[in-house]
Amino acid sequence: MELQQPKQERPKLSEVCVYGGKQSDEFVGIRYDNGSLKVYFPFGYSKPIDDEKEYRKDILNLISVLAAYSKESKSIDQNRQLNEDEVQFPIHAYIHVFNYFLNFGYYIENETTYKRASNGKINWSKTIKQIRPQIAGEYPNESVVYLDFITKRSSNNENEIITQIHKYCVYESYEKIGCLFGYFRPEKPTIPFNAKMFAAILKNKISRTFNEKHIQLFRNMLDIVCYMGKRNDNRKASFGTNDFEYVWESLIDQIFGIEKREKEKYYPHCAWHIGDNNNDAEWNETKRTALRPDTIMLFPKENAKIFVLDAKYYQYGENREPKRLPGTGSIVKQIAYAEFIETEREENQDIPKGDIYNAFILPYATAFDGSKYPIENFGYADCNWKNTEAKTYHKIYGILLDVRSIMHRHPSHSDKDIAELAAKIEGRN
Repeated sequence: MELQQPKQERPKLSEVCVYGGKQSDEFVGIRYDNGSLKVYFPFGYSKPIDDEKEYRKDILNLISVLAAYSKESKSIDQNRQLNEDEVQFPIHAYIHVFNYFLNFGYYIENETTYKRASNGKINWSKTIKQIRPQIAGEYPNESVVYLDFITKRSSNNENEIITQIHKYCVYESYEKIGCLFGYFRPEKPTIPFNAKMFAAILKNKISRTFNEKHIQLFRNMLDIVCYMGKRNDNRKASFGTNDFEYVWESLIDQIFGIEKREKEKYYPHCAWHIGDNNNDAEWNETKRTALRPDTIMLFPKENAKIFVLDAKYYQYGENREPKRLPGTGSIVKQIAYAEFIETEREENQDIPKGDIYNAFILPYATAFDGSKYPIENFGYADCNWKNTEAKTYHKIYGILLDVRSIMHRHPSHSDKDIAELAAKIEGRN
């Protein structure tokens, strides 16, 4: 496989990054197409100051978030088989291999290895410790004889191939993501690409290596090799998602919500009971799709108030058009969650007794100074058959939250951040 030469010099990262608005296919992530790299950020992600370091920080953070939360991301181990059809672009492997090269240069074997053999340069110290000798002759003329020895392993050819494979992976990484790094172009490899041979050598090397730094390098090289071996067209690659709403929901839950095992008691369940004794045919909602609030936030710790949060990846924050707000179904569901919690805690002492609040969390882009979340409470939704003064949760507040600030806080979870959001929902700031 002959690598494609870049069509132009490495572009500025400001030219690579695309901020604002959904793509036609709603893709968020990184796309490489025949020498051109583009990074698509979710809408509501504010553009940084014109600084290459800030753009690079944004890109690496986007990769981290997508790897942690997107449903397309898979365990890296799933990429290490050449005979599987489905493969995810192993961007972390590309970054690791290129970073290793920038920090340490090309991998060159400098560890002495040994093997058990009957010939070769003998290491007597290791032989005496590891090999049981045989007794030859008869008393009193017997002697100690070694039939095997520990000898210095000669693997110059294999070690040179490992170096060449590393050179190949470094150049491949430069081709795909080189613009993320402000460094020179590495030399083009001379060894022809052979996925099966490269993979076999790397797997053998991993099995015989005890240096963790080198094992990690070889595993990432193996990910690149297996990815390339399963691709018919190496000039295209992508890492990202067309369903960023799942990432948005997971981010809000990770940063503001209680742990998953604690959230179970806030889930309402339904069931059909059919037959005279209500036991002839029972269908339990938990076996299908139960109602599950995205996030349950508690504040403060003592006598906590309960905040039922629904993360909506809607575009209202961009143009303030009401048609881009959550509809009646979502509003009614929020009230149902809160009513269930209020009823359930009469029997469940583990559920806090504080007031219950409802809120939708929507994305938007605004100035972010790094000190606290830019948050805006822009209004509330209600139902005309509910008295908004009777219960705090009869109003479902609309909250705009800066996407860039959320993604750069991942995966933190702090009382300070929760307190800021709680105050904004309650209208205390």
